[in-house]
Amino acid sequence: MSLDRKMITELEKKLSYFFKDTELLERAFTHPSADTSGIGHYQRLEFLGDEVVGLGVSKLLYETFPDAEEGKLSKARSNLIDEAGLAFNAKGLDLGELLILGKGEEKMEGRAKDSILADAFESLMAVIFIESGWDTAFKIITDIFTPLINASPDIEDLLNHINRDYKTRLQEIAQELELPLPIYAVKGREGPEHELFFTIECTAMGFSTTGSGRNKKAAEQDAAMKILKEMRVL
Repeated sequence: MSLDRKMITELEKKLSYFFKDTELLERAFTHPSADTSGIGHYQRLEFLGDEVVGLGVSKLLYETFPDAEEGKLSKARSNLIDEAGLAFNAKGLDLGELLILGKGEEKMEGRAKDSILADAFESLMAVIFIESGWDTAFKIITDIFTPLINASPDIEDLLNHINRDYKTRLQEIAQELELPLPIYAVKGREGPEHELFFTIECTAMGFSTTGSGRNKKAAEQDAAMKILKEMRVL
């Protein structure tokens, strides 16, 4: 299965970057479940991309907050590049649509899983690093992460800003507006016990959407995040 050229063109526009190695790029979006022929999947690229993204965000934080202590820089980096943070950026680039999944993972809504999206984001950064080197990779990482980082005047504000307790934030907004609290309802529960996947619907303030995750809490957070985005407060 090959990648959709139109979707790749859209991704190139978002990144202001032209990909050179289409085979490598296809591997970056190939989940292990889809690698039935042994051509290759993204896990080796994800290993490299983890280091590239980590170093890029570390450098960006170091330069943006010259007076911040190491501990707070470390915490900010961890929050920015944890699974939820990378998945958030992957969703912004619509990487889920490019994923090549096996039938089982497709059925389990793998395109919406934070763990897979985070891996795809890291793999993508590895491709850029391999093709064009550190300077280009760092520029793209900077373009992606700078809007959030620059929204904060200091490291303390950044740490508060990237707190991803979306459920609490949604509830606080409802209380501020004196409206009914958000309602969460389980809509789906699939997979074996050791790999359950939940779908939960959240209804709040006239909005309704579904979230997904490996447990109920993660699915609720995903649903709350989507409503906050629809409300344009995230």
